[in-house]
Amino acid sequence: MGEGGSGMGKRLSVLFCASLFTFLVLSMVSGPVKAETFTLKAVTGWPKTASEYKAFTIFTDLVEQMVAKKYPGELKIQYVGGPEAVKTMDQVQACQRGMVDMVFTTNAYYVSVLPEVDALKLSVFTPAEERAKGAWAYINQLHEKIGLYYLSRLGLGIQFHLYLEKPIKTADLKGFNIRVSPMYLQVIKGLNGNPVAIPPTEVYSALERNVVDGYCWPSVGIRDWGWDKQTKYVVDPGFYQVPNPLLMNLNTWNKLPKKLQNLLTEAAAEAEKKVVALFDDLAKQERPILLKEGIQVITLPPVEGEKFVKVAYDEGWKDILGKSPQTGAKLKEMLTKKK
Repeated sequence: MGEGGSGMGKRLSVLFCASLFTFLVLSMVSGPVKAETFTLKAVTGWPKTASEYKAFTIFTDLVEQMVAKKYPGELKIQYVGGPEAVKTMDQVQACQRGMVDMVFTTNAYYVSVLPEVDALKLSVFTPAEERAKGAWAYINQLHEKIGLYYLSRLGLGIQFHLYLEKPIKTADLKGFNIRVSPMYLQVIKGLNGNPVAIPPTEVYSALERNVVDGYCWPSVGIRDWGWDKQTKYVVDPGFYQVPNPLLMNLNTWNKLPKKLQNLLTEAAAEAEKKVVALFDDLAKQERPILLKEGIQVITLPPVEGEKFVKVAYDEGWKDILGKSPQTGAKLKEMLTKKK
């Protein structure tokens, strides 16, 4: 019986070794298990023809390069489109609901969802400085409460300007109909102007038909829409800072492996610096082009210029503090320089 048991044991041992050998051979033939690919569907608040879209491609190009180098095939950003794919004012809500995973937009397009985000335009710091000061982390906490992840502020490092069909000599817009979005509403009202809310796609015809006498826009971009053909003046000084957040659906973010979260964060931080540098150059190139087209610069007298800027910031913070006193006060402390 002992000998029989020993023989059986040898046969089982041989079978086990054979099975193990077969498994190892098959594993070598089939290769390692392929990593899962995470695809992020993204939309932008502007069409590809707009200058703002350049900021988004700086980020996506960096992501593509980093993924190819570190984790080939594991992460893709699929661009769904701009306003033609999802209406501009619906994009952030679409991201909240998981209909898209990522949205590059501006704070004016979702203040109805998160009123405090309007403080971004009042920041006197670069995105990189905001990260270092802890402002980014706090702003992300606010976004996480509404199901979003605040990945980055991609720009633009340039200011907004007032563009007009009729000249002004003082910081007073009484009698002027000015096209606005929520971004500029407070400053136009504070300067006694009449705000007219219309989407960018209708600004050209509104200028052409004299429905509005002017509009506010960044120092780069009016030629993207053809508005330069209907514009006679650009006013100095500029005001605010162009704040374009890059957001993700929070559930999507949490499902990503830590290594891919780190990669996106690294790409975002690097893109922020590249975008600021790019748009600084674009702004320097833009003004001479506008002058050559016949657009004149109105430089307000020092006292009036100071009044213009003071009204812009005072009214901006007044609005935010009125809607959210505690959060607004903390944001003001983080985003302004102490005197």
